[in-house]
Amino acid sequence: MIRLNRETDYSFRVILSLARAGDSKRVSTSQIQKEMHIPPSFLHRIIASLGHNNIIRTFPGREGGVQLARPASEISLLDVFEAVEGPIQLSQCFSEESDCPLDTPCPVQKCLRHVQKAIARELSSVHFDRFDPESGFLLP
Repeated sequence: MIRLNRETDYSFRVILSLARAGDSKRVSTSQIQKEMHIPPSFLHRIIASLGHNNIIRTFPGREGGVQLARPASEISLLDVFEAVEGPIQLSQCFSEESDCPLDTPCPVQKCLRHVQKAIARELSSVHFDRFDPESGFLLP
């Protein structure tokens, strides 16, 4: 089964919360936690990961909080996915360490590469400024 891990799902929620607030507005982590129903243990790790990958900026202290590091229109689902999970890799045979006994690339690998590129293309086409409050969906 292909499934986003929970941390990635929560990371999308963090960015969505910040995008709703506005590109340059700081939001407290407690507000994000309550609004998006994210457990504190995940939120701290997510904030660190998104900050390390220049998706958000963090501001310590009582008047601190977090804000988007760039406009929501420039942050895609793929950006957040890769900040949390690294590059999309559907098969181990795509890694350089793979020692596949079949012809490289084999027909299955060719198909999976095509699917992997399609997933990356779709994730990169959805940006966080495209939230539709009526439907509750991010629009491409």
